[in-house]
Amino acid sequence: MASDKHGQRLQGALVVFDRGLVYTLRLICVGCFSLLLVLLAGNVFVRYFPVAAFYWFDEVVEWAFAWMIFFGAAALWARDEHFRLDWINKKLKATPAGHLVAAGLEAVSLFFIVIFFCQSLRLTLLARDWTPVFNVPKRCLYVCMPVSGLIMVGYTIRNVLREVLSFYESNVRKGGRGRKAVNAAPSPAGGPGINPSGTQSSTGDES
Repeated sequence: MASDKHGQRLQGALVVFDRGLVYTLRLICVGCFSLLLVLLAGNVFVRYFPVAAFYWFDEVVEWAFAWMIFFGAAALWARDEHFRLDWINKKLKATPAGHLVAAGLEAVSLFFIVIFFCQSLRLTLLARDWTPVFNVPKRCLYVCMPVSGLIMVGYTIRNVLREVLSFYESNVRKGGRGRKAVNAAPSPAGGPGINPSGTQSSTGDES
C-alpha cells in the first residue's frame, strides 16, 4: 500500500512537471514569435519613416529565431506532434509488431538526439565570443540547443519505455487469451468436459 501511494505521488509529480515544462516551452516560443513580429513590422516602418535606428536588430532577431526554433522543437517532441512518417505505425497500430517497430524507431531517434545534445553542449561550453551590440556571452544564445536536446532525450527515453511496456502487456494479454481458450476446450474422452451450454458433463454411467 505504501509503495502504491509513493508511486501515485511520483506519477502525479511527473505529470505536473511535464505540463509545466511544455507550458514554459510554448510560452517562450510565443514570446519569441511576438517579438519577431514586432521587430519585423517596426523595421519595415522605419525604412519608410526613419525615426529610429535599429542597429541591434540583427542580434535580437538571431536570438529570437534560435530560441523559438529549438524550444519549439522540444515542445513538439514532448507531445509527439513533430513531423514524421507514421504510415507503418498506423498499419501495425495496437499490435506487438507495431510496438516493436515504434520502439526501434524511437531508439534510432534517441541515438541521433544524444549526439546532437553532446555536440551542442560541447559547442556551448567552448564558446568564448561575445555579442557585438549587447556584449553578452554567446553561450546564452547557444544554450537553447543543449537544453532542448536534453529535453528531447528525456522524452524519447519515455517513448521507448512506453512502447516496450505496451509490447509486454500485449503479449501478456495474448497469453491470457490463449490460456482461456485451452481451459474452455473439451477434455479428452474419459474426463469431464464443458458442454456448449456451459455445464460440466461426465462420461460415467448414472445409477
